[in-house]
Amino acid sequence: MKAYGIFPLVEASSQDEPVFGDCQAMVTSLVCECLRAGGDRFHVAVDWRDPDGEEWGICTEGIAQPAIVHLGSEEALRELVHLSTDPLAHQGAAVIRSMATCRAATFGWDGQAFLCLRNEDDPPISPDAKLIEVRESPELLIDCDYFDGVIVSP
Repeated sequence: MKAYGIFPLVEASSQDEPVFGDCQAMVTSLVCECLRAGGDRFHVAVDWRDPDGEEWGICTEGIAQPAIVHLGSEEALRELVHLSTDPLAHQGAAVIRSMATCRAATFGWDGQAFLCLRNEDDPPISPDAKLIEVRESPELLIDCDYFDGVIVSP
């Protein structure tokens, strides 16, 4: 497996919000293209929710329960990736994983996305190097659980 970081080069809190929106749209598209490469349609995410809690909202440790969300359609995947890369939303998935290929995506607090792809997958390429940077990040695979998505019973 190989890991990549995708970084917006414009801050979300900048005065130029339309440009950050362009960055976010590019990150979303790039992540979705990589996860769905080769026709992969078997993506899931774990949504930790408080009982009667908001979908993809903030949850309470020790109370929240895992809900498995199937992301079989392109629009469902795109909506969740977009929400997860929005630093102002304070919502989104911790990990999106393909059940078929083990490709995975996780997200940073400032609009970043981190991909774990198979060795044979094409590396992601920035569509606009002035707005988003893509770099290989092998350190994300060493001694960490960024892409694990572990479910622990209460």
